[in-house]
Amino acid sequence: MLKFNKTQDRKIKYTISIFAFVVLAVLGVKYFTVMRRDLIFDVLASLLIVGLFLNLYKRLHQDYKSYFFLLLTLVLHDLFLYDKSPFGIKFEHYMHFIGGFTIAIVTDRAFNEKLSMAKRFVLLIIFALGFGVIAEIIEWAGYKVLGLGEGFFQYGVGDEGGWDNSIFDLLFNSLGATMMAISTVFRKK
Repeated sequence: MLKFNKTQDRKIKYTISIFAFVVLAVLGVKYFTVMRRDLIFDVLASLLIVGLFLNLYKRLHQDYKSYFFLLLTLVLHDLFLYDKSPFGIKFEHYMHFIGGFTIAIVTDRAFNEKLSMAKRFVLLIIFALGFGVIAEIIEWAGYKVLGLGEGFFQYGVGDEGGWDNSIFDLLFNSLGATMMAISTVFRKK
């Protein structure tokens, strides 16, 4: 991994932030103008997460890579491509894979203590699965309260399949987390 000084790291962090804010703002305006207000909640939640992470970046021991993956995950989610299946795989599965990877990389940076490789590996996967389960519960609760619709807080295109959908989501979360955990073996400390 390239090592940057504090000034370079700060510039990269702010550049990534500005790009994400602009993309999310454009998406928010688009969804508002085309009367897709159900999707605006997701964009607002993403903007809130970006703002929180921007402020907690240093305290959570994040670096430009973990921050980049977090913002990439949020932007990809808010593009709402869930009705697509690139290369024959549902877009939602890609999202859960990158979501698991992102949760694992953020967790890896947040827990900067010296852990054995086995403990770190298990910790990253457990965190990704835990967040994945929380996401599935939020989707379910949104469906129960808000009904059918698009976005994270409602039941829509990416959620079809009942139990199979939830299990596949968690499997792809764990695959992404596993890839991130494996990459820690090759990362220089």
